[in-house]
Amino acid sequence: MSILSKSFKDFSLTFEKNAVTNDILALKNEAAIKESVKNIVLYNFYEKPFDPFFGGNIIGLLFENSTPTLELEIKHRITNAVEIFEPRVSAVSVRVNFEEDRNELGVTIEYLILGIRPTFDDVTVIFKP
Repeated sequence: MSILSKSFKDFSLTFEKNAVTNDILALKNEAAIKESVKNIVLYNFYEKPFDPFFGGNIIGLLFENSTPTLELEIKHRITNAVEIFEPRVSAVSVRVNFEEDRNELGVTIEYLILGIRPTFDDVTVIFKP
C-alpha cells in the first residue's frame, strides 16, 4: 500500500488579509485540517443550512453535571462528527477534561492525517458557557 502525497489548502475563516497579495489568508496541510476539525466540533445541530445534523453539538452538554457518562457522550459525539465530516483524518482519539470550578470543558482531539506523510496532530478546544 502506498501513501499518496496530497496537499490540502483551505482559506482562513478569520478573513485576515495576506500582507503581500492582499488576498484572504490560506491555510495549508496540517493547519487547514486542524481548523476544519475545530470547526466541526464547534458546530451545533441546525446551525448549517441544508445539513441539520452537521457538527458535534457539544454546547448543549455544557450545562449538565459532570459525570463519567457525560464524558463518554462527549467523546462519542466528537469522534463520530470528525470521522463522518472530515475524510482527511483517521484514528480519532478524544480526551475530555471537565473543570467544574471554572465551568470549563477542555477537549483534546488527536488524529492521523491521511494523504500526506503519516502525521499525528491534535487540536484542543475549550468550551465555556
